[in-house]
Amino acid sequence: MYQDDQAQLGFVPLNQKKKNACKRAAIFFFGIVCAYLIVYYETTVAVTSTDTTLEDTMHGLDPTKYHGRYPHSLLTLFYPYTLLRDVVLDQPIADTDIPFFWHLHNSDERVYKKILTSCYGLELIELDTVKAIEEAGKLGIIKKLDRYKHVITSPFVRETAEIFTTENFGRMIAFFRHPIDYDIHPDMEQFEATDNWLTRMLSNWPSKDITFKELGVAKHVVRQCCLMGTLDKMKTSIVRIAIHMNWKYANDMTDGLGEKCIDDALLDMPGEKWADHESDAWKSFYQQNRYDNELYELSQSTWRHQIQTIVPWEIQLSRAEDDDDEEEDEE
Repeated sequence: MYQDDQAQLGFVPLNQKKKNACKRAAIFFFGIVCAYLIVYYETTVAVTSTDTTLEDTMHGLDPTKYHGRYPHSLLTLFYPYTLLRDVVLDQPIADTDIPFFWHLHNSDERVYKKILTSCYGLELIELDTVKAIEEAGKLGIIKKLDRYKHVITSPFVRETAEIFTTENFGRMIAFFRHPIDYDIHPDMEQFEATDNWLTRMLSNWPSKDITFKELGVAKHVVRQCCLMGTLDKMKTSIVRIAIHMNWKYANDMTDGLGEKCIDDALLDMPGEKWADHESDAWKSFYQQNRYDNELYELSQSTWRHQIQTIVPWEIQLSRAEDDDDEEEDEE
């Protein structure tokens, strides 16, 4: 009865006052926490963006360029090769990827271009000069190409890599040979230092002594950026790459006729040179071009590894579907 009289006179019980005060305090505290989180998030984003730009600058990187998944790691700290796909990890091949045939040897260029056009019916975008590459970049031709119809070709790997984008990565094809068999494209630059030409070209290191850093950059390109072909296994390399890229023989050729087309083109490919590995001349050559010899040996082991990793298009798709199914099961 006493509580009813108090309620009628407008009095609020002491317990109720405490409850109301606690609710107001909780709401006030919640608002402060939310405001703090918003301010913290916006500040963190701004600082992170600024720190990233500063870190890029400190490492000599252009913040406007794409430096790979881990731009400040020791493994991917080199542009422009970050615009070329990791041929093993980046599967299945995206429809937006553009094939790029890097030909630094005359005979490779002549023979493989013939095979691409005559045997597979592909159209070549030939960027044989630095000026042509620059014009292609200005016109943005990459985004207009179809990976099933077009192949970019060039002897200039660094300059050509720069015209690819994060929307259209390059997927590079290259054929390697022993340094004693080099047949360098005549338009390629000759460096002040005459040793280890390929290592110097890939690492952009024309004159100073080569260190493990330059060798590491060159090896990274060979191991991760190349659909690998070798002079001593040309036909097997060509067929493997085509099946991986899902290219079909031109004009509805059967497999037999398609392989004959490749065999006929390979008749013009010069053979490998022989050298006496016990001779003084060979030992001197090997010592002078030690790093290029290492790149060749790496290209051979990479070719063998790609027997299992550079798989047909259908297998790429089936593996991707299996991965999607596993992710759904985990969810």
